[in-house]
Parts: sequence; C-alpha cells; structure tokens
Amino acid sequence: MLRSPGRSLASLALFLLAGSCSSSPDKVQSGPLTPPLKQCGTEVVKHGDGYNGAARECIWQAYRNHDPSEFTTTRYTIEGDPVTYRLEVTLTGVVVVVNSKDRYALRGVFRHECRNLERIMQDGTEDRRFGFALSACSGGGAERFAVP
Repeated sequence: MLRSPGRSLASLALFLLAGSCSSSPDKVQSGPLTPPLKQCGTEVVKHGDGYNGAARECIWQAYRNHDPSEFTTTRYTIEGDPVTYRLEVTLTGVVVVVNSKDRYALRGVFRHECRNLERIMQDGTEDRRFGFALSACSGGGAERFAVP
C-alpha cells in the first residue's frame, strides 16, 4: 500500500516535534539566580570561650553593604543545651534561623525574616564583644529579638 507524501511529511514533522520537546537536563530553566552567599564563618561558644569577633564583624559589614552573606553561631546554655543561630544577610534584610534544643525554653526550629539589624555590646566583656538585635521581624513568632 502506498502512502501519500502529505501523510509521510506529517508523520516526520510529528516525530521531529516530539523529539524537540523531550526533557533534557541542560535545557531545564530555573528561576532567577540568587547570588552565592559570602561565608563569614562560624563560632561555637561554651562558657564564654569560642567567640569569633572577625566572623561577627564580617556579617555586620555585609548587612551595612547589602552583601549576601551568612554567619552561624552556636551557644550552649549553662545546662549544656545548644542553641544555633544562622544569620543570612539578603538584599532586603536578614533571615535568622534559630534551632533551639534548650530543655528549659522553647524548643524547635524558627525562621525569622527581619528588616533591621543592630550591633549591641555584650555586658561584662573586656574585649568589646558584641551581639545583634533584630527588629521588624516576621515569621518566627517574635517581632524583635537578640542574638547574643
């Protein structure tokens, strides 16, 4: 049985169209790219030891310059329970994720989106240690809070 030339061309066109629509990893488009975060560093503070002033200064300058960056501090309570704060400077403010494993306080993971960050001096330190006060926050249950 002979095929008509129009039917063969239609079949070929359909085959080529189907092949061009196949998914391929190098053709997948994602949303807008976010700039990579500058790594300011981390600290683990137990009984006053482990403070990283350079990492804190880095995240403070990043906030002042609207430079996407991150800093993580883990502080241990007197009872030895860790509370981790991950600060991420964005173009519009600061995101803070708090992971609290404190047996005597609110436990869990809380995400705060804040517009303002301030440096606050830590009382009783001779080497001018500072923490952070965050305000105009939403999403984590507190409009204002501190990162010691």
